[in-house]
Amino acid sequence: MRLHYPLLIASFSIASSLLSAEPNSPWQLIGQWDNDLLTGTDDGYTNGARIAFARQLAPESEEHDTLQKTLRRLTGSERGNTLNDFRFPDEGEVTFQYGIGLTQLMFTPADPNTTTAPRGERPYAGWLGLEFSLQAAAGDSASTATLSIGTTGKNSYAQEAQDWVHSNISDSPTFQGWDSQAPGELTINLHLDHKQRLRFLDHTQNWPIELDGFYEWGGALGNFRTNAYIGTLLRAGYQLPSRYATPRVQLGSFTETIFDGGRSAKENFSFYGFAGARGYAVLHDITLDGPLFRDWDQAVDSEPWVGELIFGLATRYKQLEISLSHIVRSDEFEHQSNRSIYGSVLLRIGTKF
Repeated sequence: MRLHYPLLIASFSIASSLLSAEPNSPWQLIGQWDNDLLTGTDDGYTNGARIAFARQLAPESEEHDTLQKTLRRLTGSERGNTLNDFRFPDEGEVTFQYGIGLTQLMFTPADPNTTTAPRGERPYAGWLGLEFSLQAAAGDSASTATLSIGTTGKNSYAQEAQDWVHSNISDSPTFQGWDSQAPGELTINLHLDHKQRLRFLDHTQNWPIELDGFYEWGGALGNFRTNAYIGTLLRAGYQLPSRYATPRVQLGSFTETIFDGGRSAKENFSFYGFAGARGYAVLHDITLDGPLFRDWDQAVDSEPWVGELIFGLATRYKQLEISLSHIVRSDEFEHQSNRSIYGSVLLRIGTKF
């Protein structure tokens, strides 16, 4: 896979989403960047970057796009069975938003001069992939189904991206061990995410500082990652926006419309803080356990239980939103010597054609 292939596919997918979008509906351009240098380190999960495009679908568009139609069924918005009724217990119109994202992840040990990762440190690994996402929202519920297609190994271009940044931007040393990275394997993953708004916080809507939040659950199935999670997130601030943009590069989730935006729809400015937690049950992680269909000498055993804390600040002016967050994770593999801590920056721009 050459680099221009995923870029070509991304361009075609963006064009297709534009054609199927609701006329004059807002579109969003979302940029996300994770990096441990924001917290003063340079190892482990060392960098993640995503550029994504999302737009509301025209009501009939799912009838003309097989992928969108399949993802719609997976969101659970088609009520009629016990599981779907549990995910969308509220009556009301369901709105859909389609997204396409291009994401790159990279992982390294701490010492840039080592050709293989020492015991207790993350092995070299990179991933580059496209994500096709469909979100359904109704009442207090938002559910997202995402298909990600990508590759590990040299075709992830993680080494080239890191070398360029270290040589031209950060003036950091070049890492020497990319020849030992996780070997190339085509990855196909399905991600399901569901968020349920915490309605009992609505009584704070008239307070100077408002509160809202949600609980969430979901999982991933595929040869990139297979896991399940539960979590929660709370926000507190002035004129909380209805749209919640995931502050970190989290596969399977671009953006969520879940909160009641009636009270702040006419306000141009928002400022808020947020804090959340997640717990993961992990069965497979290709960047740790290695590919399913190839051997890898540097593979380590992923921890079956992983916890994560996130907190940060965000501000919005009209359709421009920026957030800064700090993420701390528990050990992700056996004998890990340094905990994963990194920062994340999100930029979201919305407008109309």
